[in-house]
Amino acid sequence: MMESMFLSLLFTCLNLTVLLAAQTQLIGSHQPIVALVGDDVLLPCHLEPAVSATYETVVWSKAGLEPKYVHYHQDGRQKQDPSYYLRTRLFLDEPPCGNVSMKTFTVKLSDAGTYKCSLPAMKKDADVELIVGQSDVIGSDQPVKVLVSDDIILPCHLEPPLDVTTLSVEWRRGPALVHVYRNRRDDPVSQDQNFKGRTSLFQDEMTRGNISLKLTDVTE
Repeated sequence: MMESMFLSLLFTCLNLTVLLAAQTQLIGSHQPIVALVGDDVLLPCHLEPAVSATYETVVWSKAGLEPKYVHYHQDGRQKQDPSYYLRTRLFLDEPPCGNVSMKTFTVKLSDAGTYKCSLPAMKKDADVELIVGQSDVIGSDQPVKVLVSDDIILPCHLEPPLDVTTLSVEWRRGPALVHVYRNRRDDPVSQDQNFKGRTSLFQDEMTRGNISLKLTDVTE
């Protein structure tokens, strides 16, 4: 009797796993990911609804690469193209569940292109496009003058222009974080208390490389 119940539960679990796998989609990024040379960048990819991928074979490949594997993970073993050796990392054992994103460190111009994230056993894959730019950050070559309590714009942009909406942007005054933008939104939690509620970026112009900072109610 107990053996029969155990087998019944086992088959139920197996059927549920197969059903979840069939219903799950592998999601990459609908928008290109933009990075500057030398940056670290995350190429997003996840299962939705979330299903654990800890024991899955995960393959990241790139069109035109030979050998084609950027990062190949199977049973805890890794294989990589020599040009990506020690420059990529997966997050299979970390939350959230189903996260098969790949982080690439110290991005090169040659890293630009279309990547494919694949789970062969589940017969699922998703594409992520990486755009790598090489731009200079241009500020002002003259001091910006302002009176106490006035509002001021501190000019800064990328030249040549580059869409920076997917990048992290930090404004600092010495060690203090004046303004932080990451993951496509402002991050006031990381901001120095003295600047909270007084800074903003021109987010509608960030697609053209504008990362100027508006600072209100200036203090000494």
